[in-house]
This record gives sequence, structure tokens and C-alpha cells, in this order.
Amino acid sequence: MLSPVPSVAGAGTDTLAFGAQPSCQVLSGSAGFAVQFMLFTVCVGSLLLKWWLEEPRRKMQIFLLDSSKQFVGAGVIHMLNLACAVAFTRYERSAADECAWYWINIMIDTTFGVGICFVLLKGTERFLGYDSGHYGKGSATGIDWQANPDFRAWLGQISLWCLIVSMMKMIVVSVMYLFAPMWETISVVCTSWISNNTMRLLFVMVLTPTCMNMFQFWVTDSFLKFSKKFKQDRLAEDLNETASLRSGPISARLT
Repeated sequence: MLSPVPSVAGAGTDTLAFGAQPSCQVLSGSAGFAVQFMLFTVCVGSLLLKWWLEEPRRKMQIFLLDSSKQFVGAGVIHMLNLACAVAFTRYERSAADECAWYWINIMIDTTFGVGICFVLLKGTERFLGYDSGHYGKGSATGIDWQANPDFRAWLGQISLWCLIVSMMKMIVVSVMYLFAPMWETISVVCTSWISNNTMRLLFVMVLTPTCMNMFQFWVTDSFLKFSKKFKQDRLAEDLNETASLRSGPISARLT
């Protein structure tokens, strides 16, 4: 999910253990919002590309309902990530600055966190008896739910998704806290090797979140959307074909 944006602190700030370079701190001003908007635009564009390439393609309305879960969930995670980046920087004797924690936070969220979300989503589907991305009451009603989605079902699913990503973040934070020295070392090693501060910021706040958020959005969209319908359609076609083959000889005999 989109995370807080780091910036280089001014003169007089602490230095990292791996080099005498200014510390990198989370920025929440206009520059931070500008970078967040850029990342959001890239993620939206990548989702549109995925939708355009998929076969069979969802109706635009259904795609927007599916994607809205990720956008709202990203907002929830962004607020939690902002708090986490600041909190972990205050870890006693931490050699990692806010940018380093930001980087490791992004990497864990977009890998381990995606797996947790998948497991939690499938668990809620099984326990509550719904299908993610299905905004209707089934074919028995005679209503084409893709043309006339039930927005109450969508609202329920988006609320559940916000709960899922919040639970995921709690699990990730717990893992980060329990193994903080390990994550601290990894974050410093993976970000402090860039001596130039501008290049380090580009790596931490542009390159990493752009690539990892695109990966996260694509994978998450794959299990948030409803896909059983297409499997059911293929099964129905196979059953109809089988029934036709069986009835063919009988019809020939009757004639």
C-alpha cells in the first residue's frame, strides 16, 4: 500500500551508523502529497492496464468497484504506515532512520502482507459465505448482477477489506517489533549503500514504492475480483455439450 514519503533532514540531524549522511525523515507536507499522488496515479494506470489485458474482461463498473477496495484500503494502510515509520524510528539506539524503516515497511507490506491479506480474505469468504467481487444474490434471482450490482454488498465487502488490511498491518507490526534488530540491520544495509542522498531518496521513495505497489495492486486485484463465474460458465457449457451428445442418438432413434 502507499506509504508515507521520506525526505532528507536538514543540517544538524543524526547520522546513520553505516555512513555520515543526513538522516532521512518522513515528510507530510506538500512535497509528500505530490509524491503520493504520483504513486497513486502510477498504480491506477497499472490496474487499468491489467484490466485492459485480462481475458475475459470485467465490465468497467465491476472493475471500478473491485479497485475501490484497494484504493480505500491503501488510505487506511497509509495512515497506519505513517505512524509506524515514526514509531520504529524511536526504537532505542536505532541505527535506521525513518527512510530505512519506510523501505523495509514497504517491502514487508507488499510481500508478506499480501499473503496475509489473501489468507484472511479466503477465511472471511468461507466463514461469512460470500464471494469477493460478487455484488449480487446469485443467478436464481434472474438479475444480471454485473449490469445491476448490489451496492450494499459492495459496501459490506469494502468494509471487510478495510478490516482485513488493518489486521494485516497489526500482524506485520508485531513481526517487525519482535524481530526489530533484524529488520533494522536489513533496512540499513539495503538503503545506506547509496552514498548520494538524492539517489537514496529516489531509490527509497520513488523506485521501490512504484515497483512494489504495482506488484501488490496486480496480485491483490487477482484475488479480490470474482472469477468463479467464468469457471461456472465453462462447466455449464461442458455439461450442455455432454447432454447434447447423449440426447443425439436418442433423438435419432425416435425419428
